[in-house]
Amino acid sequence: MDDMPGEVRRLREAGIKGVKLHPMVNQFFPDDPKMFPLYEELGDDMVVEIHSGKWSHTGPEDTIYSPPDRVMNMIRQFPKMKVVCLHLGGFYMLDEAERELIGKDNVIIDTTWPPYLKEVGAGTLAAIINKHGADKVCFGTDFPLADMAKDSQFIESLPIPDAAKERILGENFRELVGL
Repeated sequence: MDDMPGEVRRLREAGIKGVKLHPMVNQFFPDDPKMFPLYEELGDDMVVEIHSGKWSHTGPEDTIYSPPDRVMNMIRQFPKMKVVCLHLGGFYMLDEAERELIGKDNVIIDTTWPPYLKEVGAGTLAAIINKHGADKVCFGTDFPLADMAKDSQFIESLPIPDAAKERILGENFRELVGL
């Protein structure tokens, strides 16, 4: 798309609350200066969700367009932008996500982990939530083909406070998009 800022203006005028970026699909790095006009237009009133990490089938020869460090570079350059780092900040790259994104003030993460969040493990997920802060974790905002009922039950089973579960399962996202 040649006029990304213009498209954001059109979406904003139509009442759209945010956009999804998928660097792996569209083959761009999130911290590439060619993306800066888009980020400037998104400003602090629209949400940008971004795929962070690998594909499940990423091989060693494949380019990883959105590793957590490059996503964090983007966030550092646009600190007021509302960014949701999908897949706990790093699909199949949780060590990198923990180093670069988890626990940072202006980073929001989501819990989508296809095909099933339980793959992450209850202990690992609870530790990520506790380190990052439950107020900056949104439930399943990406990949509607995942089993959201099972994933929400898994969140409910975690050894974290009920208030944290409520925030993750809906309150955080409602606040983020102003509902």
